[in-house]
Amino acid sequence: MKNKTIFKYHSWLGLITGLYLVIMGLSGAILVFHNSIEQTVSINIPANFVQKSPDYDLAITAVQNKYPLWELRLAKFKKDEVLVFDLRNLKERRKVFVNPYTAEIIKDLNYQTQFTSWLLKLHYSLHAGVIGRILILLFGILFLLSLTTGIYLYRNSILKTLLFKVKIKKKKRKSFYSSLHRYVGVWALLLNIVLVITGITLSYGVAKAGLNTPLPPASPEIVTSVNKILNKLKKNDPEFTPTYIRLPKQETAKIAIYGNFDKDPFFFSEFFNSFQIDYKTGKILSVTKISEASLLKKLDSMVSPLHYGEYGGIWIRILYSFIGLSGPFLSITGFYLWWKRKRF
Repeated sequence: MKNKTIFKYHSWLGLITGLYLVIMGLSGAILVFHNSIEQTVSINIPANFVQKSPDYDLAITAVQNKYPLWELRLAKFKKDEVLVFDLRNLKERRKVFVNPYTAEIIKDLNYQTQFTSWLLKLHYSLHAGVIGRILILLFGILFLLSLTTGIYLYRNSILKTLLFKVKIKKKKRKSFYSSLHRYVGVWALLLNIVLVITGITLSYGVAKAGLNTPLPPASPEIVTSVNKILNKLKKNDPEFTPTYIRLPKQETAKIAIYGNFDKDPFFFSEFFNSFQIDYKTGKILSVTKISEASLLKKLDSMVSPLHYGEYGGIWIRILYSFIGLSGPFLSITGFYLWWKRKRF
C-alpha cells in the first residue's frame, strides 16, 4: 500500500479520534494523581487514636447499621489511619471514613459529587451510560489504528527522531508544527501504545459489564470476626499483605480479601490474589495466587497497573501525565496540519 494512501487513513483516523484524544488525554493526565487528590480533598481527617489494635468488626457493624443492604468494601485500612469504606448500590456510591478504634463515623461523602468521580465517569463512559462505554471502546480501537498507521509512515525516521537527528524546521509555521507533531508522536509512542492497548482491554470489560443487569445489593450481616480473619492470615501467611476487603453483596457471596504477596512482581494488580472466606464461619474456602495463574491471567493482572501507572512513584505518574497530554497535542497539531493542507 502506498504511503499516500496510508497517510490519508492516518489523517482521517486522527480527525475521527481527535475529540476522544483530548478528553482521554486531559482526564487521564489528572486521574493518574487521583489518590493524591482524594487524599487532599477528603481523607486527611484528624482522629484521636487511643488504642493499639483497630476494631474492624465494630467499624463494619457501625457502617452496616447506618447503611443496611448496601454493598460494603473496606478500601483502606492502613495502621493508624482512618478506615475508608466504599459503599455502593444501584444508584449511589458513598465514601465513609471511620475511626478504627471507636467506630465513630468521622465523615460521610457522596462520592458521585466528587471531582475525581465525575472525571473517572467521563474517562470510561463520557457520562453517556452503556452507549458511552461502547463509544470509548470503539474510539480506542481507532486510536490504535491511528498509531499503527503513524508507525508505518514514520518507520524510516523513528530512530533518527529519537536521537534528535531530524531537524525541527522553524521557518514556516506549518513545517514547525509538523516537526513537533513528529517528535511528540515518536517520543510518546511506546507508552501511548501501552495506554491504548490496556485502555481497550479495560473498556471492553467496562462495556461488557454495562450490558448486564446488576442485582441490587442485599448485604447479609457479617457473623464471623474480620479481626480474627486478618490475624489468622497474618499468622499463617505472613508474606501476604491485605489491601482491600470486599464484603458479601448477597447471602450466597463470600468475604473476599485482596492483597499482595511479597514475591509478586510490582506490576501485578493487588486484585488477582484473593482469600475467599465464609462470612458465617470464618473458614477460608479458597486461595488464589497470581503467581500460580496462567500466562493469560498474569497478563490480565498487569493491565490496570500499566494503564494507571500504579506500579511506580510520583515520577512515573508525572511521566504518565505528560504522555496523557501528548494525545491532545497530537490531535490539535494534526488537525492544524490537515486544515492547512485542505485550505491550500
